[in-house]
Amino acid sequence: MLLAASMAAGWSSLAYAAGCQYDMQCKGERICQQGQCVFPDAEETAEAGGPAPLPATKRTPAPPPARGCCTVAGKLKLSPAAASDTSLASGDACQGLTASGKPVPGTICN
Repeated sequence: MLLAASMAAGWSSLAYAAGCQYDMQCKGERICQQGQCVFPDAEETAEAGGPAPLPATKRTPAPPPARGCCTVAGKLKLSPAAASDTSLASGDACQGLTASGKPVPGTICN
């Protein structure tokens, strides 16, 4: 009986000293790396020899400037005065020009 108890104590201390053997033995998102439970990004940092790079942020491009005047006659070319005004935003009032040059009121649209 004493022999069995001493063997059980010996095996448990060996298992504890060995650390992890596979990822399922680690808690949470950690993985088993060289007998130690580490976070995945810590492994990449150790391999790279420096701090982990920050993830790239997605940047949405700015909307294109308004190029047309939406009128009851359809999307028309902006009048020269409105075309040079860079402060106009989508939805602002404008004057569109028909093919014959007649101004038609509308709103700025892309």
